[in-house]
This record gives sequence, C-alpha cells and structure tokens, in this order.
Amino acid sequence: MTERPHYKTIVISDVHLGAPFSKVEEVSRFLSSVDCDRLIMDGDIIDGWQLKNSGDEKWTSKQSNFFRVLLDLVERCSTDIIYVVGNHDDFLYRIAPVKMFGMQILNEYILDDGDCKFVVIHGHAFDSITSRLTFIAKLGDLAYNALIRFNNIWNKTRMRQGKPYYSLSQVVKQKVKAAVSALSGFEKDLESYARARHCNGIICGHIHHPEDKMLHEIRYLNAGDWVESMTALAEDMSGTWRILRYADMVSCNSEFR
Repeated sequence: MTERPHYKTIVISDVHLGAPFSKVEEVSRFLSSVDCDRLIMDGDIIDGWQLKNSGDEKWTSKQSNFFRVLLDLVERCSTDIIYVVGNHDDFLYRIAPVKMFGMQILNEYILDDGDCKFVVIHGHAFDSITSRLTFIAKLGDLAYNALIRFNNIWNKTRMRQGKPYYSLSQVVKQKVKAAVSALSGFEKDLESYARARHCNGIICGHIHHPEDKMLHEIRYLNAGDWVESMTALAEDMSGTWRILRYADMVSCNSEFR
C-alpha cells in the first residue's frame, strides 16, 4: 500500500453535498488518501439550496460517509478542521463563529504560516450576482445543474463515437464566471480585501475553477470544486503551495481505481 502523503494544509471547496453530480465519493477517497495538520473547507461544502428544495432524498449514505472520513482524519492525525461558510451553505451564518465537534465554523479565516499570510474566504461576497441578485443566482444554479445533466448524456454519445470526454458545462460556467468577474471587478476586489486585512495572499472557492496566480503583490489561490474540476490546494511542510488534481492521482495511484 502506498504511504499517504502528509501536508501542512489541505483546502477544498464547493463539494455541494446534496446536489446532483457532487463528486462526494471522489472527495471522500481523496481525503482518505492524505494526512494533513489542517483541513480548510472553503465554503459550499453542503448545498443548502438543493437540500431545501429536495428534502432528505438528496442526503444518502455517501454524504454521511464524507463526515466519517473527516472524523477519521481527526483521529488519524489530529487534524484541525476549519469550515468557512459560503453562499450555498449560508444557513451556517446563523451560528458562525462557533466551534463544535472539534470543527471551527467561521465566515473567514486568517492563515499565517510565517512566510505568507492568507485571508481565506469563500468569495461569493465579491460576486455581484450572488451578493446582490440572489434570485438570479439561484436560477443560474438550476440552469447549471440542467447543463451538467445534458453534458453527461452528450458525453455518453461522444464515448460511443470514440471521442474523449468534454465538459461543456464547465466551459460555459467558466465563461459566465469570467464575464461576471470582469463586470464586477472580482479579482480586483479580492486583491483590495487582502490588502485591507493586511495579508499578502487570499484563498477562495466559489468560481469552481482552480487558480494560482499573482494579483500584483497579492497571491491568489482558488481550490476549484468537487463537481467537475475535482481539485484541492495543498501546502507541504516547507510552505510550498500547489494545486492537486484528482485525475492525476487516479492515473498514478492504483488505489484510486
């Protein structure tokens, strides 16, 4: 059996537990394959919007197992778990900040590793559609789920034709998010917020696209999602950050197959 890698910090976001097409089995498998001192769950881990509309039928043993994996992680290596609230799990705003079952639930988190100080937020507050036009954001969420459903059917046809998988839904979502970001000044606002919090880095989720780039002197990291991208951020013991991709792990580790 391959030894689990040990990281100082792992960041995941946008698992959307309870929503259709959430890759809950994959993220549970990923978290079972690593050790870390600190796990940051950066918003939209639970999809309250979907659960409110569908009731208990969307919550299965797979979702419950995700939390068992978290408990195993705490038991295995005393991992500190930080849950930063997003827009789909905004029901947690009512109790944050709070610490329960060894987990901190916060609206934002300051990660200071000495060399770099990051403010960790979900990022929806800087998305003008999500923060100001909630009704449109929820309609967009319904449209996105419908597009993923069409995408799955379309790709089954492509596979029968011998063509590779192509995520039309991810391309459309990224183009929409890019347009919204351009109109709302999303990244500019992130940069300004990091400066206001006296940090030289900012970590987000929300846009479902992994990212690692500089916004002038501010380092911007995005954990991606576990609906399509299936990515996480990892900080190794020397303080180096990188994006981890589940697809890469599957290709090089037989335990994932």
